[in-house]
Amino acid sequence: MTEPFPVSLAAMFRRGWAGYTRNIGPLTVGAVATLAVYGVFRILAQQAFNDGQQLASIALDVVGLVLAGTVALPWYVYALDAARSNPIDLAAAWRGGRFSAQFVCAFWFWAAFMLGLRYLFGIPSILALLFYGFHGYVVADRAAKGGLRALGTSVRLGHKRRVALFAILALFIVFNLVAALPLGSGATPLAIVISVALFTATGSVTLVSGACLYDALYARLEDQ
Repeated sequence: MTEPFPVSLAAMFRRGWAGYTRNIGPLTVGAVATLAVYGVFRILAQQAFNDGQQLASIALDVVGLVLAGTVALPWYVYALDAARSNPIDLAAAWRGGRFSAQFVCAFWFWAAFMLGLRYLFGIPSILALLFYGFHGYVVADRAAKGGLRALGTSVRLGHKRRVALFAILALFIVFNLVAALPLGSGATPLAIVISVALFTATGSVTLVSGACLYDALYARLEDQ
């Protein structure tokens, strides 16, 4: 049985855009740090692939995703504050010892995602997103102690709402594909810089919108 969705898509995007425009600086810092970590490992992975070292290339991609997912914690913290119209303290994300929990979540999430891409036409990767996609918000919000419990809370947040979450996820993906448009004419240095700049914006809007959804779902979870 599917339960009514607690927030409309239009409301999420409105608050996502408003939260981003009011907090461009902090959200851009979080986005750039995350993309920089992943970018370094993506370059190393591509070099390994070009050298015929496919296993090393896959390993480097996974390591890059896990580390980038861990470094993304401040981005999640800033997105939550932006969604809640709270003033953003850049140093707040570094207090409270949340990085270890974020690392555990990122490890299991991205391991499942990458493994899913290799089997059953990528369906397991979609399931990983639907079940564990809220883990960053759970850790940032201190809504669960430890990475594994944060993953469990993420699963419960989407209970009986998987179809609606799938539709929202698809829209978020399409929205962020806008950032890849400059690469259509070739992966030139200028096109890459423009795409990264665009993704810091679309990714931040998406993350703040997701924070609005997280807050609505978590409120419903506490009421149960």
